Amino acid sequence: MPMFRSILTAALALAFAWPSTGWAADDDAVSADDEPTTDDAEPAKAAPVVPPTPDEDDDEPEPPLVPPALDTIGGHFNLAASAAWTVPFANVESGVAQGDAMGSGPGAGLDAAYGISRNVALGVWGQMSFLGEGDKCKGCSTRSTSFGGFIRYHLVQGMRFDPWMSAGLGYRLTSIDAAAGKVDYSGIEWLRLAVGGDWYAFDKVAFGPFMELGFGRYSSKSPGSLDESANHWHFGTGLRVVLDIPGK
Repeated sequence: MPMFRSILTAALALAFAWPSTGWAADDDAVSADDEPTTDDAEPAKAAPVVPPTPDEDDDEPEPPLVPPALDTIGGHFNLAASAAWTVPFANVESGVAQGDAMGSGPGAGLDAAYGISRNVALGVWGQMSFLGEGDKCKGCSTRSTSFGGFIRYHLVQGMRFDPWMSAGLGYRLTSIDAAAGKVDYSGIEWLRLAVGGDWYAFDKVAFGPFMELGFGRYSSKSPGSLDESANHWHFGTGLRVVLDIPGK
């Protein structure tokens, strides 16, 4: 029994001593957590940011990614000669069809232009057509002459092939030589449209096709007088040769 009491006393003493030891450890942990760390310290103030000094080269505009094509129109003079097949239609005057008085036939023309910008040229033109007999005028021959001014727009730059379109106006003289005598008509060519393309086989020389359409009204007739004016049309298509100065 004395041994039993000793063991019981030692167990009770150990039981009461253990919680106090654990609490002391917990208090140490809490006190350690409450201590300030370097992370909780007030952050240092950042140094002021000084903007970089602008470089003088930054004021210059950036170069274009693709340089513009060489200007081959502005300041250039070109002279062209053309050959075409001309077809007249509509009326010479009211009640008289052009097909009755004349037929189709060959023609030749000249034009000269000067480039005022990289796409636009201004010029003058002249043309003469030699037309055959009409359906009701057997053995007749007709000569039709026209001339005027135009503005021409070139679609591309820096290429050997130079497509273009033009619009202009002018004046037309038509002479019909029949067995009964000669009759002359004249009047304003109100509109002349043309499209084409020139292929520069050489630096200064080009060849290319074209088509044109002219519209006008004769205002005078000799001998005699017009009963009533009417619209007349001329369609032509052919080839032309171009001389460009100073060259492409």
